[in-house]
Amino acid sequence: MGRHSIGRATRRMRNKFAAHDAGSATMAGVALVCAAALLLSLIAAGGNIVLRRGQARTVADLAAVGAAQALWYGETETPCVLAGHIASANGGAIETCMVDGDDVQVRARVATQVPFVRHVTAQARAGPRPCAAAGGVQHARAAGRSVCAGAFPRPARVMQPVF
Repeated sequence: MGRHSIGRATRRMRNKFAAHDAGSATMAGVALVCAAALLLSLIAAGGNIVLRRGQARTVADLAAVGAAQALWYGETETPCVLAGHIASANGGAIETCMVDGDDVQVRARVATQVPFVRHVTAQARAGPRPCAAAGGVQHARAAGRSVCAGAFPRPARVMQPVF
């Protein structure tokens, strides 16, 4: 057997296998591009949900603090209407709003751009800080304001979100 006969046999085998492999690299490339597109879409959807969740927390906090402050200073009879205005100005909406004494509890909703998760919600509660948390020993009402008496007197009213 000569040198040329081995080369011919190799070429014949190569041609035989090449006929069966035609286009397989194209299909593998298409599958890889599809997998990458799916992965990037999932990452984008997750990022949108995380961003909107943070926005919902912010909307709920702002609406609760604004409503509680308006309630405390008597600026409005319905602090939940003010909470709705604050939420809509910040790109959200109020699902529920409850007034419990001096506290206001708000649940806010923000729309997402993800097809299967239409919106995310967050809840916040705001009101005056209790005297016990401020280091005081008494709680009294004088002229419509809370007064804490104790070793370390605090400001008359501090509005803060309660998580």
